Amino acid sequence: MSFDCAPEAKAKWVLETMSILDTPAFHLDEIAASQKIKIGRCPLTNDKDFSGALLFRGDKRAILLNTAISNAGRQNFTFAHELGHYFLQHKPDFQQRGEMGFRCSPKDMKDTHRPQEIAANRFATELLMPATQFRPMMSGAPLDYTLINSLARNFVVSKHACGSRILEFTREACIIIHTRGFEITNKGASSAARGRIMSMMQIPPGTAAYKAIQKKQSQLDFSEADPTKWLVRSNPGIQLYECTRGSWGDDVATTILKW
Repeated sequence: MSFDCAPEAKAKWVLETMSILDTPAFHLDEIAASQKIKIGRCPLTNDKDFSGALLFRGDKRAILLNTAISNAGRQNFTFAHELGHYFLQHKPDFQQRGEMGFRCSPKDMKDTHRPQEIAANRFATELLMPATQFRPMMSGAPLDYTLINSLARNFVVSKHACGSRILEFTREACIIIHTRGFEITNKGASSAARGRIMSMMQIPPGTAAYKAIQKKQSQLDFSEADPTKWLVRSNPGIQLYECTRGSWGDDVATTILKW
């Protein structure tokens, strides 16, 4: 095994070593088997805070996935995330009864302060959506729900993960905001939009996003928005557009802003 600790470099090494040229998500079991890592899948409906785990007992290795999380894309990211802990040789964060390893919750995988979790996410992103495959498939298309849905299906990842990956490569000034109810749970920006969105905890009233969430009715297309509701700095003549679509049964939605 190569011991380059850069997450993206390690993910590329895995893909090259395994000669994986098509959709990487289809090869996760194969990658684990190459390292003699056993895989367990179980619907742990009573433990919603558990996504997956990488377990060590002696010289044995195993990855456990919670299949009660029905989204295949999220399961794949958890799988790749745990592989990241393994290939990056992270120090286990728990030990009990002769077993050690990593236990990851949705909150852990979103943690932006724990270096090992950040690195495992970077590994998973490159493993599942390698830049050499992902960027050409964007083909200069504008960031919208059609692009997100198409690439998410192709790479078998969640729309959330796919949108974040698109933001890494797009040249447009774009922001993606995820919400539960009116509360903002996550937001990301392209390089051209970084530092432009106001610091806010909730969707601002008077916006199309607010109305869509209030009525639980997705927007079919982008509508012109008031920049002063969203942006820290609003240049004269800037044309800001927003579009919100939701999974209303789960009370979650995604808003795309672009200009």
